Amino acid sequence: MKIGMFLLLSAATFSNVAIAQKGGKKANEKEILYQDFEKTKKEVVVELGGIALAEGLSSPTEIKADLFMTEASGDLGVPLNVYGSEAPNTDGGGQNYAGAVFYKPGKLAAERSYITVPIMKGTEQLTLKKGLKYCVEFSVSLAESSKFATNNISALFSKEVLGNGSPGAIYNNSDKIIRAQNNKVYNGFFGWEKVCAVYTAKGDEKFITIGNFDKNETTKFEQAKKPKESEAEVVAHAYYYVDNVIITVIDNVTECKCFDSRKPKVEESFSTMLYTNTPEISDKMTKNQIIESHSVYFRAGKASISDNAKEMMDFVIEEMKMDKALTIDIIGHNDKIEDKAGEENPDFEDMARKRANAVEKYFIAAGIDLGRLTKVYKGAAEPNSGIADDDDEETKDAKNRYVSFKVK
Repeated sequence: MKIGMFLLLSAATFSNVAIAQKGGKKANEKEILYQDFEKTKKEVVVELGGIALAEGLSSPTEIKADLFMTEASGDLGVPLNVYGSEAPNTDGGGQNYAGAVFYKPGKLAAERSYITVPIMKGTEQLTLKKGLKYCVEFSVSLAESSKFATNNISALFSKEVLGNGSPGAIYNNSDKIIRAQNNKVYNGFFGWEKVCAVYTAKGDEKFITIGNFDKNETTKFEQAKKPKESEAEVVAHAYYYVDNVIITVIDNVTECKCFDSRKPKVEESFSTMLYTNTPEISDKMTKNQIIESHSVYFRAGKASISDNAKEMMDFVIEEMKMDKALTIDIIGHNDKIEDKAGEENPDFEDMARKRANAVEKYFIAAGIDLGRLTKVYKGAAEPNSGIADDDDEETKDAKNRYVSFKVK
């Protein structure tokens, strides 16, 4: 009888341990959502747009998010699939993951997809409690088919499902959106990276939807170079694999282990944009005006010379070689964000001076006598006259990171 009781207790203990595991991950009593895309409707996904095969999940717009499974083959397999190759996320121990389009350029901007997850603990649908803090995290990986990488990798809380399958993107700037602390561009292939934030509930949230809710005009993007070993066909989109959506109740931000509560450094918000220009030259312009139309642009926090900058400088240099009497001012500029960054980090001090010095060095190396060159440092005090009213803030900043020329 004692042996029988021991076996019964052992079996019960083993059962409780098994219940406490989710794909190899220990259960957390404060965790109110753990979505790893493993629980499906006893089927193998057979076509793109199959996110609804994962139990309880949906995709609110006409273009549906995708589900990838180890049991599937071809376009929908794990690790190999139509958009690239990504191993299962070992953080949770599962084998499946989802995928969605977060960005397309130009006329295709509205062709995005989203992943909607009901906030569930077991079989119980929950509503976030007003005023409580929650640690929100999910993992992403850029698919090799992506021509672009982007920021604004976001999650939006809502009381209801956000859409009904209608065409177009979901644009929303409410206080129910969370993004990673620095809202950086996620550009990593092969491997998972966490998006993490702390959210204070309004009190009616029952769903969380993952996607990009910003218009293209306020979304930063950069060109992504496909890895040589990838056979995926490159598409004009930013496509991300998504896994392990987790929401945990916390008392303070230090409990949210993936969240960096330190004040972000200014340089972490630097744009990757490098503005380039081709001067518009007419017969009515004087030689001096033509020279002064050639400006040199730089990346944020940089004084290195781009190919476009070399073209601009080479033109001015040739004019100076043809006219030995020609002398010029080399005028350095920077944007206001760089000024703020320079207050924290000396590497970003005096960017206007560093840029003017780099241009002067280029001219001297090309054979222009130092006595014909004068350096002037304007910093952020003299915005670029070429800024247009409809330029977004990122473009305005990029146009202010430059060196201009003034014929004396």
